[in-house]
Amino acid sequence: MTWLWLPLLMLAALWLWPPAFSKATNGRVEGWLSISRLEMWPLEEATLRVTVINRSWMPLPLVAIEIRLPEELSFRPDAPIRRGRAALAVLPRRQADVDFTVYGWRRGAVTSIQGHIALREGLGLVEIFLPLQVRASLGVRPKRRRMARSLEASLEGAMVRESRLFPDETALRGVRRYAYGDPVRHIHWRATARLGTLMVKEFFSTEMPRWAVVLNAQSARPHWMAAVDAETFDALCEEALAAAEWLTRRGEPVCFATNAACGHRERSVIRWLNAQGVASLLAHAKPIATCDLGTLITALARSHRALDHWVILTPWDDPEAASRLDRLGIRAFWICPNSPSEGERREETEGTPHAATGR
Repeated sequence: MTWLWLPLLMLAALWLWPPAFSKATNGRVEGWLSISRLEMWPLEEATLRVTVINRSWMPLPLVAIEIRLPEELSFRPDAPIRRGRAALAVLPRRQADVDFTVYGWRRGAVTSIQGHIALREGLGLVEIFLPLQVRASLGVRPKRRRMARSLEASLEGAMVRESRLFPDETALRGVRRYAYGDPVRHIHWRATARLGTLMVKEFFSTEMPRWAVVLNAQSARPHWMAAVDAETFDALCEEALAAAEWLTRRGEPVCFATNAACGHRERSVIRWLNAQGVASLLAHAKPIATCDLGTLITALARSHRALDHWVILTPWDDPEAASRLDRLGIRAFWICPNSPSEGERREETEGTPHAATGR
């Protein structure tokens, strides 16, 4: 008669195993996503790690992982593959890691990586889905390209020479060793502590031509009526980075200004940056205008009066802004990627090259 109880015991075990598995793993299994980098260039690789922690005494015979990447990333460098899967087993009271290699595909901030894990007890009787906690913050920088032509900055044929007698303390050029006669307020204390010797800040001269790279995200009037097309905004970001790299190679300070929302900032950005700083800022820029172009021009002209050369990247024509810059005496280079003829139109508006004053 003992053999008659064996099927009953097997049926009881099959009946009790799914609820026991669910109760043992409830609240004791979790997973999250992390990434090895904060920023990356297009087609550059990064490691996306999925961590599964089993805090229960129940083994996990099969843990299925599924990840969906946003349009900024891809699992392959030659095709936009955005779905990845993996499977593993996790012992009791253990942690398991699974690494995926992802590549930057297009410019933008990566904020919507979706993923989940499915816990299966091994017999196919129960399946528990748990969302993956995203602990990854990543930005893909714009593609690097060369400018179609250089921006000539000669002031009516006159040669501009640098003079350090009147440095501009708002435009940092670099650091150097302390020399007798250097002002104490110019000492760079962090560099001094790191190098073990006195280091002072070196500034650009007030007589050098000042460049401003302005990125306009406004595509309608008023600015909140419509957003810029994603492809057009990416092309503007690539042109802005090309202009910043061109100016950085020439050793000229760059003031970058944009009315696009960058990260969690909901207002315009005006900063002195190098090419790497511009690329990092554009990696988190969104095609949403926080103010109109006229407001941005007014703020930039009032805060940086010595800027006399502006590179303005805009998705649409703004005759009012062009005439205003002409009245201010600012030499502006207009770059618009949506040209009906060549696909890239550049208009140049020249004025008397003197310091800009906001009125």
